[in-house]
Amino acid sequence: MLNGLLEFDTHVVIWITSHRIASLNTPLWLISAICRGGMLWLAIGAALTLGRRMSVRSFLQFVLAILTASLLANQIIKPLVGRQRPFEHVERLEVIGGRPDDSSFPSGHSATAFAGALVLTRLVPGAQAVWWTLAAIVAFSRVYLGVHYPLDVLAGAIVGVACGIGALKVRWRTSLPST
Repeated sequence: MLNGLLEFDTHVVIWITSHRIASLNTPLWLISAICRGGMLWLAIGAALTLGRRMSVRSFLQFVLAILTASLLANQIIKPLVGRQRPFEHVERLEVIGGRPDDSSFPSGHSATAFAGALVLTRLVPGAQAVWWTLAAIVAFSRVYLGVHYPLDVLAGAIVGVACGIGALKVRWRTSLPST
């Protein structure tokens, strides 16, 4: 069963990368590049905090979610699983942008994106469609660029959601300002 799922995963990445739309190549590469390490998400959180749409405490929860998702996906799970990237496994698969040299599973980009979307949905719910759409675009970009399998981004999303839930449960016991 696992072999069948991994084979299907490979077929999906091949299909997506062989049906690219040229006008999407640069925008999807850019979104992927600026979301590395959760940087775009952290910038959004900082802007919302500076604009007083989010409290400092909420920003710290947000940062905790992003950092935890990144560390768990990139520093713990990836080395344990050691899954090859699609371009290492599939002959002639064209990659847009750089070729990461770490493992493929799970997607760190997806983990930070979904952690960010979940926490921002709770803290700034008026823009929840934006948060989830951005997270989905980030996740899709990783498959589209040829650097992840669909299961990698799904697992990254699960890691991110779990880290977001965990971060939202943290209650700060310090004298941080609430606004």
